[in-house]
Amino acid sequence: MEPMRPEEIAELLEHALLGRLGMAARDGTPYVIPMPFCWYDGALYLRLPGTGRKGRVLAENDRVCFEVDWFAPDLSDYASVIAEGRIVPVVDAQEKMRIRRLNEIKYCRLRGSARKGHGRTTRIEDLCLSKIEISELGGRKKEAAADESFDASRRGAKGCPLCGTGKRRKPKIAPKRPCTTGD
Repeated sequence: MEPMRPEEIAELLEHALLGRLGMAARDGTPYVIPMPFCWYDGALYLRLPGTGRKGRVLAENDRVCFEVDWFAPDLSDYASVIAEGRIVPVVDAQEKMRIRRLNEIKYCRLRGSARKGHGRTTRIEDLCLSKIEISELGGRKKEAAADESFDASRRGAKGCPLCGTGKRRKPKIAPKRPCTTGD
């Protein structure tokens, strides 16, 4: 395992579909949930209503960690990023609108199409958006040995493992996603 460079960390955070929000209640009881997220301007944004168990835990302790990972199907390559910090509500309407739009663009690009729901019709004033103000951010990766040749069939794609374009190259640290233009 080796440390990831800042640009590799940013790439993984920009392309991952889900991460895991780690929290701990006042008594130390851990709680982790998978969440879609948006990485923007050095912060992680989450649509996070303050209900249920997560709401109770976060009301007691706003210190969190967020983990995102990627791995090749055969585990020859993998990477993980962990962000630590405090979760705070986003109250500024302009910031909420900017993040909602960036989130729509991200998930449309990664899924290859738009999807109804998930805050698109929620009034900005009612959108439960929070961000993790990051105090520590780091990542580690394991890459396939340099002498291993890239085998697209082993990764389940023709050519490029990210988009199937026929280019044979080692994958970047990012999950498979459809190629789109204008991103």
